[in-house]
Amino acid sequence: MAAYFDTSAFDHLYKKIGCTAADIATLRKRIYGRELSILLSIHTLEEILLDRRARPELLVAKIKLTLSLGNFRRMVKPCDQLLIDDIRAYTQGDDAARPFIDAKLQNVISEGIAALVESDGEELDEDMIAALERVKQGKESLHDSLRTCGQPQEDAGAISFEEYFQRESSPILAALAQFAGALELCRERGFDGLLNVPSVRAIAGVTLAFAHARGLQGEPTGAALDLCHAPCAAATAEAFVSEDSHLREMLARVPLVNLEVIDLPGFLRK
Repeated sequence: MAAYFDTSAFDHLYKKIGCTAADIATLRKRIYGRELSILLSIHTLEEILLDRRARPELLVAKIKLTLSLGNFRRMVKPCDQLLIDDIRAYTQGDDAARPFIDAKLQNVISEGIAALVESDGEELDEDMIAALERVKQGKESLHDSLRTCGQPQEDAGAISFEEYFQRESSPILAALAQFAGALELCRERGFDGLLNVPSVRAIAGVTLAFAHARGLQGEPTGAALDLCHAPCAAATAEAFVSEDSHLREMLARVPLVNLEVIDLPGFLRK
């Protein structure tokens, strides 16, 4: 089984919130027995390693735990690049692109983490930090491109989410196609087929679920939802494990094939 843990899930494992040392040992047993693969996103490393508030020794301890469970050799690529590659593959009639980072980036991250661990968190490799900053900027660029689509429409609270999703999916698919530099190609092939691409369906769905929920609550503005983990999980895993209850609620509303959305204690019980 392939499970995608977001940063909040790894954080709860590290702090032993909702889990025990025995639970972590069981996870490792399943991983070593090849019954379970926990997919690791580069966004998880970005969110951990760019946290300037973290004490060096705790940063190292958290990274060690994360890498002892996550599959470093199959690290999911940044969400913006994943979507760009998947959308372009769609326009060419190809299968979805390989969802993992390339060897060059993996080497940069590997060497940077080795230096971090050897220095007990005191040494942050410049190449690794620069690479992670680019990952963060790409995520923010994607969020900016979807900001207008994430605003609730006036009648959002008057219709079901299913109706809202069907009605509002075209503008968000066009925005994603434009972000990927493939607007005309997607228009020629048809936007509706993009919803069959798991990464695209996930981010379009969770963006619209958030907008619809805000419409129901009568909130025209609000804090943005961190979208980056949703398409990464949909493209690679059978289970998405998150301790972000708001994100879980929004993603669970999206009709996705073969992706269970669950919290960490629930996943551990299974």
